[in-house]
Amino acid sequence: MSQGGLNSLATIIKRLEAATSRLEDIALASAGGPASQVSSWEGPKPSPPLPPPPPPPAPADESNVTPRSVKAFDESVIEATVQPFVKITKSFSGPLVIDQVSILEKEFTNLRSILLLASACIKPDDQSIVEVFGPLQAGLEGILRIKNSKRSEWDNHLSMISEGSQAMGWITVAPKPGPYIGEIKDSAQFYGNRVMKEYKDKDSKHVEWVKAYVAVLEALRKYVMEFHTTGLVWNVKGVPVSSYKLPSAAGPPPPPPPPPPPPPPPPAADSSPPSNGVGGAAAVFAELNRGEEVTKGLRRVDRSQMTHKNPELRASGTVPASTTIASKRPTKPSKPPALAGKKPPKFALEGNKWAIEYYENDTSVVVDKAELNHTVNLYGCKNVTVQVKGKVNAVTLVNCTKTSILVDSIIASVSITNSPSFALQITGSAPTIQLDSTDSGQIYLSRNCLGVEITTAKCSSINVSIPVEGEEDGVFEEKAVPEMLRTLVKDGRLVTSIVEHAA
Repeated sequence: MSQGGLNSLATIIKRLEAATSRLEDIALASAGGPASQVSSWEGPKPSPPLPPPPPPPAPADESNVTPRSVKAFDESVIEATVQPFVKITKSFSGPLVIDQVSILEKEFTNLRSILLLASACIKPDDQSIVEVFGPLQAGLEGILRIKNSKRSEWDNHLSMISEGSQAMGWITVAPKPGPYIGEIKDSAQFYGNRVMKEYKDKDSKHVEWVKAYVAVLEALRKYVMEFHTTGLVWNVKGVPVSSYKLPSAAGPPPPPPPPPPPPPPPPAADSSPPSNGVGGAAAVFAELNRGEEVTKGLRRVDRSQMTHKNPELRASGTVPASTTIASKRPTKPSKPPALAGKKPPKFALEGNKWAIEYYENDTSVVVDKAELNHTVNLYGCKNVTVQVKGKVNAVTLVNCTKTSILVDSIIASVSITNSPSFALQITGSAPTIQLDSTDSGQIYLSRNCLGVEITTAKCSSINVSIPVEGEEDGVFEEKAVPEMLRTLVKDGRLVTSIVEHAA
């Protein structure tokens, strides 16, 4: 070998020794060796750590943004009608009426809270609905207690407020809450007409008060027809009721965010030899090329954790970690119970008025100590038969269903309001029978009661059975009360007549 070749080989060996020495120094420095062992070449210096990013701005509190439907409720119902009604009540009425109206005002506040909650939450289950509607139910019971507390000159006023307050139950009615409020308004108007009749020549304040309350119910009906046409509207994309908080008044500002954590320590050197494989997409494809071996690490998901078979998981967006298999299929949720609930029956003589309320499926209710100045009032009865022995001043049926009443004689009138499928039999005499907002009724008259005057309004399917002349008692001929009317304009006036169909 020539001298030049030896020199070249020596030069290559020296360069390899120098490179090896530098690599050893770098390895010692990475492993935490003393700085004196590091060679003069230190490689690229790491850049200084970046300062922590500023905290993100606090998100706007959406709970303080009032939805349009709630704003409309504030403007068209509370501010426009409820507040003026409360003001006129406090200007002239008695303590009982003021207390009752104060509870009613709070009921509208509770109703507003429910509307606000519904605009932000998904519809809860039945148990949660009962808890949400609890304050509203308690207020309605308080209004009813004041009405039944004691008799006074404000009885018709208290009955009107109590009857109209049932309109709050529209939040449980579907699919026609608007007509439901209209029926409640008509029932309240029944007692309002009594107030207006009694005070129209004495004190106009009472008349204004009745009109103001009717305006409250009408404003509520129009609001519901516009924003909750088929029932209380919930937010299908909202949060669960359990995590919702009503917006409160502005409080102190929230505390400043905590300081950012210190930067993480530098990663320790990996003592294991570097892998010869490549990362990224190549690693993914390498795993896929394993074939059936890929799925060996997966576990089976039971039905309780499948979102497409569990609506509650789709609503919450979170799948629980539990793998317990449900013991049975979930039952279909039942319809929410009515807000009013079932009330205990009542049978009492209060002053000169018999109060028969909330009886159901009873065919043996008898009023056997009636006097000439007594009035018999039936309210909220269902599938009941009532017998009134003796001559009484008047009889009224309000909000009764499939109720039959047998009376001897009546001095003033029989009044039936919003009581479908009723039956009335008069064995003596009566001057007037008044029917309002009632469908499907049977009236049986005695021979002494053929001079009765029957007036109807918003009624249908009313039949009157008249005793047949020359036949024995108990033989009746049924005649239908006309429902089709024809109105003509004659000399600037409306002339109405019955439409008769010739055979």
